[in-house]
Amino acid sequence: MDFIGNIFNLSEYLFWFIVVFSLIVFVHEYGHYYIAKINGVKIEKFSIGFGPAILSKRDKHGTLWQISIFPLGGFVKFAGEMYYSEKTVNKEKNDKSLFFNKSSLQKASIVLAGPIANFILGIIIFIIIFSFFGRHFTPSTIGSIDKGSPADLRELKKGDNIIAINNEEIDSFDQIYEILDKKLYKEIQIKISRNKEIILFNLSPEHKEIKSFIGSRKKINYLGINPLIKPIIGKITSNSPAEKSDLKSNDLILNINNVEVYDVRKIIDIIKKNPNSELDIVINRNNQILNKKIIPSVFIAENGEKIGRIGITFSRERTKLNIIDSFIYSIKSFIEVTTKTLIAFAEIIFGKRDHCEVGGPILIAKVSNDVANTDMISFVGLIALISINLGIINLFPLPLLDGGHFFTYMIEYARGKRVKYKIYQYIQYVGVILIGSLMLFSILNDIYCRVLI
Repeated sequence: MDFIGNIFNLSEYLFWFIVVFSLIVFVHEYGHYYIAKINGVKIEKFSIGFGPAILSKRDKHGTLWQISIFPLGGFVKFAGEMYYSEKTVNKEKNDKSLFFNKSSLQKASIVLAGPIANFILGIIIFIIIFSFFGRHFTPSTIGSIDKGSPADLRELKKGDNIIAINNEEIDSFDQIYEILDKKLYKEIQIKISRNKEIILFNLSPEHKEIKSFIGSRKKINYLGINPLIKPIIGKITSNSPAEKSDLKSNDLILNINNVEVYDVRKIIDIIKKNPNSELDIVINRNNQILNKKIIPSVFIAENGEKIGRIGITFSRERTKLNIIDSFIYSIKSFIEVTTKTLIAFAEIIFGKRDHCEVGGPILIAKVSNDVANTDMISFVGLIALISINLGIINLFPLPLLDGGHFFTYMIEYARGKRVKYKIYQYIQYVGVILIGSLMLFSILNDIYCRVLI
């Protein structure tokens, strides 16, 4: 049964990988296609995936559109080579529909269009999410404090509202995480508001090593403070105790066994401690108070302990924004994702981050599947993040990547001379070795970090 379950999980991962990656690749390649058409370049083929075609159709302009068997990328094949050779220049120099006969700036705009299309997709998705579903916002109010933690020892309390950390004003827990993630601190100053009184605390954080959901390890500033998250049900697992008890998405849990619950962690703690025991749950569904009975199923934890589970995830509160604010926050989110991605790459290269943060198809598949099984809004947001990351990676000035081609064409423009075909060939050989090595590393890293350990 475990083998069958693993096969099922693998197929589910594969499905979500194909969905996410194919959409992002299509947008990327369509960016190249669209700008190439504007510049009068003839397009011979538009492919999602590599290898033999499983579906194909030729349009009225002669372009062959196809879906290929290996969904690990895609390409647009222009008429004419990326860089012309002496063999082709004489007989085809007057054909303006060929790619290599376009000006350096035209070619640069075409190769740049793919990453830009990915950036635009990410920003549009953010705008849609913020406008129609809302932006995640977790108030900076402490929901609970871990026993024996630095916060507990300094007598911070549940309900304290954190208003500043290290003299940086904040109003959400997301900002707290951002500050704590900057570096490892010896001491952190926290300013809180308690019963209209402003109090300063100096805490010495523990430097704990944690394993992230993508398999990487990192040290964090551990204070032991947790946000107050309303227990709003997100997704419900099929055939779970929650589904059998008629719990629904967006139900707000108010009470379990006559104990009022205001926070997700309290509910998780109660359910874990009551495997195979009936619980009375009071929920608010569309302003209607309902009583439900549920028996958590038994799950064996890694340490052998029996814990309860009911098959639900929780969703975070969202605040809808008007279209102007949605656009502003989308641009801010794009800049934030770009900055963090570039910093992360630099830190991985210089050994300041765990190599397990680098991933390939398995990581994309795992994260896509995990987020898709949480809620679809987060899944759509993940598409935006991966799209932006793909655009950034493609802009790296490496041979074979769009950034490498763009860099070469801009050199052509600055010199007023075309790059010689032999030089281009040598660059491509280096690119094949470099990109091939990076792909091999990402796949082996995936297997080591997300399968073997």
